[in-house]
Amino acid sequence: MWNSLFFQKTTLRELGLRIQLGHSPGRACPSREAGHKDFVVIDSNGIHEVAVDFCRCHGIPRRRQLLRIGWWPSTPLEPQTCATMEVLRHFHLLNLQGKLPVYLFYRTLELQTSNTGDRMDQFMLMVREWRHLKMVKRGGRAFDPGGIAATPPGSLAIPCRACPLPNINLPRGWENVPPERA
Repeated sequence: MWNSLFFQKTTLRELGLRIQLGHSPGRACPSREAGHKDFVVIDSNGIHEVAVDFCRCHGIPRRRQLLRIGWWPSTPLEPQTCATMEVLRHFHLLNLQGKLPVYLFYRTLELQTSNTGDRMDQFMLMVREWRHLKMVKRGGRAFDPGGIAATPPGSLAIPCRACPLPNINLPRGWENVPPERA
């Protein structure tokens, strides 16, 4: 924002941006409820303070309203920090391909923006949840009638190809082989 001497960094909230959830763009909610006054959205272009209004028309939980617009809440109860699905995907790829730690990724986002407060713990929580749900999805647990809770321990692990596994990569009768031939 121009302050008559130079361009000064400002937040989207200070510029007057209000995001209305639960309704089509440009339509105001008759029973809106303001989100937390320090609501923060972590995106791939920085960390942004925004004003958010939740819809109370149909009783849809806040977390679901956020997920519908592509924002991952840091908590299911009273979210005040979110990460966009884009930034979670972006970090996941950089972490897998470039071994970029979450600390360096988050600090880079902080350098792109100014004093938004430290939300590193919340971002790490969102990344862990994101990874877990990706693992559950890839493990084919999405349509299990018992849900994620019915996933037995170890069922999402990928078997080691180098480890000897009976009936998979060991010949029949392997246990009967004399020690001198083993």
